[in-house]
Amino acid sequence: MQSSGFIQKVFDKIDRIDRKEIKVILSELSTEKELYRLVFDSMIEGVIVTNRDNKVILVNRTMEEFLSIPSSRLYSQDILDCNLDPEIKGAIEDALEQNLKIVDKEIYLGRSDRTFILNIVPLLGNGDTEGHVIILMDVTEKKMKEIRLRQAESLAALTTLSAGVAHEIKNPLTSIDIHIQLLSKEVAKLDEENAKNMRNLIMIVKEEIERLNSIVQDFLFAVRPMNLNLSLENVNDIVKELVQFLQYELMEADIEAVLELDENIPQVLVDPKYLKQALLNIVKNAIEAIHDGGEIRIKTEQNTDGDVVIHIIDNGEGIPENIIGKIYEPYFTTRKFGTGLGLVIVYKIIKELGGDIQVKSKVGEGTRFSVTLPVLQKKKRLLTYEEVNESQAINR
Repeated sequence: MQSSGFIQKVFDKIDRIDRKEIKVILSELSTEKELYRLVFDSMIEGVIVTNRDNKVILVNRTMEEFLSIPSSRLYSQDILDCNLDPEIKGAIEDALEQNLKIVDKEIYLGRSDRTFILNIVPLLGNGDTEGHVIILMDVTEKKMKEIRLRQAESLAALTTLSAGVAHEIKNPLTSIDIHIQLLSKEVAKLDEENAKNMRNLIMIVKEEIERLNSIVQDFLFAVRPMNLNLSLENVNDIVKELVQFLQYELMEADIEAVLELDENIPQVLVDPKYLKQALLNIVKNAIEAIHDGGEIRIKTEQNTDGDVVIHIIDNGEGIPENIIGKIYEPYFTTRKFGTGLGLVIVYKIIKELGGDIQVKSKVGEGTRFSVTLPVLQKKKRLLTYEEVNESQAINR
């Protein structure tokens, strides 16, 4: 590759170089420039280079895609006049005004639900700032993978806990329950006045035993392997059964359940009992997130990949951004009496069914859980030189 020193030497000898040599040099420089352009446009990071007046002088193809604007419309524009998200624009403006170097600044863009890493480096020449290099990398998928990995690690850690701990708790609970029953029989022999207070105390103990037993059952479910009974099901039927089951609880909470079910979605291979349990946990969370009446919308559709998606959308209090990545972690809960296992169970069920679960939320506006379930598809035949008819394919 040609260096700036080489070019200076060419300039120094330009009067003594014949036309043929000039053509060779220009050809080499053109090839080198094209190589630089190919490398520049092949970068996964979006890059904008500005001059000392903050005018755009170079833009690579990735940055064009980020901005959805062709580079021809960006050249010579002030960088702050470009179509930048306010979060990114503010960071760039601060860096340019104070001539700061920004390294690996993470910026979340709420409007597009994307996360970027921003780097801004001053271009220094002869001790002066000649411009800036602004580099943006879309790390949304990386962040999602990190969250999923953390969730998987949390589940693995929970699974490795000895289920015997739960059994050790369950055994004395069973013993306590038996002795409470015996005590109740003894209390029944007393006169009404003396027995009344004791019955109230026994009732409180029974309620606490039931609560502890429920926690143990959830824990055991979370750590034990699931025995799935898979069958082809229409998720619309499962959703309708679920809403029917919860109708009185929804009425009591003054919540309207709105169904938007796509009647043309294909069947999916699931365990209907477990899928209903997962959806039930999500809907119950939605009910608790709604105060003074509201709406839970359940929508089914087939996505562009052909898979079935169930959206559960509420207009409740929403989940703060700083904890949304923790909701599937064991024992994490914002409820006063929660166990922190409800969404762990949901996550485990959906993953066991080969699906995926995503959540989007905004404080004060509500939450959307989206459960994606794969649709079984026949393998595509790769035809080489001739078509193969159906009977031939079956007999192979």
